[in-house]
Amino acid sequence: MKQISHLLFILSSFCFFKANAQIVLTHSTYHSIGIQVKEIQNIDSCKIEYRKLNTDQWLQAFPPDKINISGSDLFRGSLFLLDENTPYETKVTTFTGGNGNTLPIVQQSTNPPLKIEPSSNIKWVSPTGNGNYTQNNPGNITSLFSSGQVTCGTTHMCMDGVYPIHGLSLTIVSSCKEATPIVFMAAPGAKPIFDAGITINTPWTKKLSDTNLYSTPTPIGTEFSNICVLGNTALYPYPSLNSEFILGGYNLKDLNFGFSGYVRNEDSIWIKTLNGMNPNESTVKVSNGFRFLTVYGNGHDAFLKIKGIEFRHYGKPVLNPLGSNINSYGASVFDLRSISHVYFDSCIFNYNTNNISFSNTCNYITIQNCNFKHETGKWSHAMIKKSHVFLHSLGSTISSSRARGVENPAIFLDNGSFIVIRNNFFDGLNSGVESYFDQGLKQDVDIYNNLFIDNFDAIECDGLWSNLRVWNNEVLRPMAGISAAPPSIGPRYFYRNLFHGMQGRRNEKDDPHFIGCAPVGNNYMSQGIGIKTNSGYTGSLTPGNLYFFNNTFHASDTLGFVFSLWTSEWRKAFFMNNSYSHELIHPMFYFDLGNNMHSKNFQISSSHDNYYTFKSNVPLIKLKKIHGQFDCTDVFTANNIQTTLSNISGSSSISIINPKQNPPLYNNTSLGGFEPKDESLLIDAGVKIPGFYDFRGTQPDIGAKESKLGSSNFQNQFSSFQVHIYPNPILKELIIETNDRIEPLTVNIYNMYGQKVYFIDKIIESKYTAELTNLASGFYILEIKNSTERAIFKIVK
Repeated sequence: MKQISHLLFILSSFCFFKANAQIVLTHSTYHSIGIQVKEIQNIDSCKIEYRKLNTDQWLQAFPPDKINISGSDLFRGSLFLLDENTPYETKVTTFTGGNGNTLPIVQQSTNPPLKIEPSSNIKWVSPTGNGNYTQNNPGNITSLFSSGQVTCGTTHMCMDGVYPIHGLSLTIVSSCKEATPIVFMAAPGAKPIFDAGITINTPWTKKLSDTNLYSTPTPIGTEFSNICVLGNTALYPYPSLNSEFILGGYNLKDLNFGFSGYVRNEDSIWIKTLNGMNPNESTVKVSNGFRFLTVYGNGHDAFLKIKGIEFRHYGKPVLNPLGSNINSYGASVFDLRSISHVYFDSCIFNYNTNNISFSNTCNYITIQNCNFKHETGKWSHAMIKKSHVFLHSLGSTISSSRARGVENPAIFLDNGSFIVIRNNFFDGLNSGVESYFDQGLKQDVDIYNNLFIDNFDAIECDGLWSNLRVWNNEVLRPMAGISAAPPSIGPRYFYRNLFHGMQGRRNEKDDPHFIGCAPVGNNYMSQGIGIKTNSGYTGSLTPGNLYFFNNTFHASDTLGFVFSLWTSEWRKAFFMNNSYSHELIHPMFYFDLGNNMHSKNFQISSSHDNYYTFKSNVPLIKLKKIHGQFDCTDVFTANNIQTTLSNISGSSSISIINPKQNPPLYNNTSLGGFEPKDESLLIDAGVKIPGFYDFRGTQPDIGAKESKLGSSNFQNQFSSFQVHIYPNPILKELIIETNDRIEPLTVNIYNMYGQKVYFIDKIIESKYTAELTNLASGFYILEIKNSTERAIFKIVK
């Protein structure tokens, strides 16, 4: 216990600073409350306690950090895992020497559930509408925008069909109120689709010199589109048709990135696939849309709400003249500028360059239950970086285009506060959530209950964040699960997240690549990692604290690591109750740990973390002393981690307390799995962390999943009996197992529009098989209930 108390003292010591005449501010989201203590001159330390209103027990919150924003010192902390729509009381006590001063209690309620409902003023629109905006005589949405009738208190009800619309804009001239929002939503039972794609109808001509290469004239308006979808697959935009020195030699004819692709300019578009597919036998879509909607918020509250609509194929950039400082402006579905109170619910975004982009200051944002899909997250590091080669066509020899950047985020954040991103599915995106590392402070941001599959970077929280709370997400097959480089300001918390299937990917010899402990041949690769902080050494900049509590990291790829350091910039990082495991090689790889320019600042604190590799002759950690050289040290036992790290780095700021080295014994390692078996030594093996009280045993389990919680990555389960579902993802069938019970069960499955797509009532079997062959691929919500209780699961077909 002395070791645990010592670590908690280290954590709390970050608020041991002078203060005077303090002010306490609280900021709520749905399940969290952010705390600020300002005017802290002459204060040595502080403590935060909280309780539900009208209850007796005060709970200790996690110790806050001292940070500096715009030259002012303040304490910043959070209350975690709170109930929605519930009032809480917060008590802050500051200390000068041994004298405590309890500040006035602050009351704050968490947010009520988000509801997007139609107002009394409804304007109906349809793809072919030209009427007076009634349900029987719907109007045209483009005319609606141009007429200035998109105003506060109006609901725009979108009827079924495909809307070939782009280029809408809206200027907010005065603030709306919560009672008078601007709503865009699907009509009951409808599936409106806003589509900026054009289907290529001209015939494709096979080239005699290359029978797998086809070309056709570029459709008018789609020149330099970033989107080319063949059937249901997005093709990679190669830099050129033929090998060109100025473009690095990467070209469509040779398919030398190993992916099917296309090239296009003002006149022609070429396609070549790995299997030689004839595009005349499929459908090819390209984009002629730069934006669906640009909103100029002018700093106003918009209460803009969008629900149940699909957006696809927004991918044509705006090009600037040759020689401009900025080559192009990338396409995006929503371009939201200086606007507050924006809400998305149950929307679908398919094959767009960018999806939802916020710029300047945008506060009070919720994005929930949405589905984002692309293919760029499956491409290699080299392919993504080469996508930023911008050139005009040069003569007749280079069929290329500039402005074809494909680093598409689902959600881009610039500067803002009180942001919630929850219950979304990010499938194959280059980035799920992204921001710039050197501008735009993001404060009190919650990212939770999301599923990220095949994302290049799932959560890019680089740079300037304060009170970022990331919990209960599942990240499968990332190139980087979390990017926190460089870690500025803080604090940033990562709790009960599951990262697995990290994969190394192909690079090219002129691109940065992974350099291990032996010379590299012609197989240039970059590693896949759960956490990265390697975007440049921050020197004298004091980084903000990173906290990783109760996360699970598991890899099975030969270049998949839990985390790796590049320049030992990972400082002020605290780890508790995490599980690190690898099926084939070492879970961790440290670069440059013996570089005296950097390693003197290296700091890491760990308590009750479990390190395990499934092969006895494989180390837990490889430590490379100098990046670019091949002098490595292996660590085989967890008890030797602290000594080895300290000796090689020369740092005195390394603390590894009570490390574990036990087989995790997971029930399964598939999507939604990783619960420990009953005999796992990770059960009740963690340390209690103030502010995190959701564990079930005498102590927290190590890892993201508590034992006996079923196979869902949602937390609400039946209390009287257990429910187990598998497999997930689903191919054809879903099996539902329960223990003995009296009441029959009802099973409902809902799609992303909230529509019920499967129903079965009065199940009495303890093992039931749901036949789901006819369900389309995608993300669904599974509900299992009896007369008094219900369980909710995320499932993927």
